[in-house]
Amino acid sequence: MHRPAAATVGLIVIGVVLRVWQYQSNPSLWIDEAALARNIIDRPVWALFGPLDYAQVAPPGFLLIQKSAVLTLGTSEYVLRLVPLLCGIAALLTFARLAHHLFDDWAAPFAAGMFALGAPFVFLTAQVKQYSSDILASVAVLATAAWMRRQPDDIRRSLTLGAVGAVAVFFSQPACFMVAGIGTALLLLHVFERPRPAMGPLAVVGIVWGLAFSGAIVFGLRAMSPTDRLYMHWYWGPGFWTVPPRTASDLWWPFEQLTYAFGAFGSGPRRTNGGLNYPWSPLFAVMLLVGLFVTWKKRRDVALFLVVPALLTLAASAFQLYPFTGRVLTFLEPGFLLATAAGVQYVLDVWPNRLRPATPALLAILGGSPVFAAVRGLPPERIEHIRPLVATVADRIEPRDAIYVYYGAGQAVLYYAPTFGLARGELTIGRCSIANPREYLREVDHFRGRPRVWILASHLLRNTGELQTLTDYLDAIGRRGDSIIVPATTGIPAQAAYLFLYDLSAPDRLRAAAADTFPVPAVKLDASMAQWGCYGTQTPVP
Repeated sequence: MHRPAAATVGLIVIGVVLRVWQYQSNPSLWIDEAALARNIIDRPVWALFGPLDYAQVAPPGFLLIQKSAVLTLGTSEYVLRLVPLLCGIAALLTFARLAHHLFDDWAAPFAAGMFALGAPFVFLTAQVKQYSSDILASVAVLATAAWMRRQPDDIRRSLTLGAVGAVAVFFSQPACFMVAGIGTALLLLHVFERPRPAMGPLAVVGIVWGLAFSGAIVFGLRAMSPTDRLYMHWYWGPGFWTVPPRTASDLWWPFEQLTYAFGAFGSGPRRTNGGLNYPWSPLFAVMLLVGLFVTWKKRRDVALFLVVPALLTLAASAFQLYPFTGRVLTFLEPGFLLATAAGVQYVLDVWPNRLRPATPALLAILGGSPVFAAVRGLPPERIEHIRPLVATVADRIEPRDAIYVYYGAGQAVLYYAPTFGLARGELTIGRCSIANPREYLREVDHFRGRPRVWILASHLLRNTGELQTLTDYLDAIGRRGDSIIVPATTGIPAQAAYLFLYDLSAPDRLRAAAADTFPVPAVKLDASMAQWGCYGTQTPVP
């Protein structure tokens, strides 16, 4: 085995270990996972094809295979995350093979290493969401298109590409951009290449993809209510490109998003927001652009396969149809890494002799950044790890105890309650009231006179102090017993999980404060936050 191939095998092993490590660590479902899991578990199969509850959106193929796993193997986190894990491992193997098909020498293991160690590819593999299948669909379509181009007149290869793309769009919504982008690239190649490839194989791909694409679009429109569309547009607002650009910042915005892809996007928890968390991220964005230029000179078909899907996604962002940011952009990152590897190989090949003394520093930055990011973010990643707290309540609950669940923890607690034998009737799920936090005090006022009241909380809104306001009031009208905090591995308090036990039976303390007069911080919200801040996952229902 050649050394580059051996290096790739070693990196694949490391990548699989990282993914299995995160999977077997079995962190609690956080709010988005729990919301989608409750749809998968609670709904019959036919009901998965309409708008989902709790502002969730997922492709039909992913929902069906998840439902099949739940019906066959049960509803545990391991079962719910099994399909994403298998998709993540399959994507790694497919990507490594593609890299060796496209590159000679050390560019292939470099690309495979970035993918194997990449934070989003590791952590999204163990999420009860479709991001892992998005990545696999993207890599599979890209790899099959590159394979087909070896013999563009081979009808069998064209049929295979058509089938892969048709399946991909039903397992991944953004795969539509890959299919549309690669289909456009194939059409351009047919028009401008000499000698011109035969039209028959291209027509086969076009017909199959056209039918599948149309079906996926119809399902996508049916799978979201009009209100969900408005909410998603608000939530992902920062991911839409302002066109025509009004400022230099607007003009620079696409390159800025590329740097975030190698660094960190502003949305989502650390290492699961879609960014690779590299230091020197702008340098990698530059290497990506260099790599596209070099690939265009050597393999125009591959360059188009990498560029056109990204340009279509960017255009969709400009029309405010799909965000060009965050974890929903990870399906493009395999192509980014391939272009980056090509750019790095080219720069090292043309590196002038007079700069050779600086070569170790350049290699340390380019090769060390992925390793540094991986070591800094080793599994397990845990946020909103509330499962042990629900287990504690279930183990220690006594007759007539009350359980109040802060609204941000509602989805997760409702998922875990049956596992630990807590009945829905034993839980009081709070309502989101970000514009008027006094409502939280009024909710817990219903427990006045109870000697034992459990408070469960997670998914806190940052910088609002809602839980602090609530516990300040409870400390005033009662006595705090046990307090258990399960910190997030991110170190961010808003992503921790909290459990408190209060005695609210002492008359003298109950007279010390009232919900309607207790001081609460003033809340200043813009109109959009006031409208959408409590939508979807924030207000779970039975």
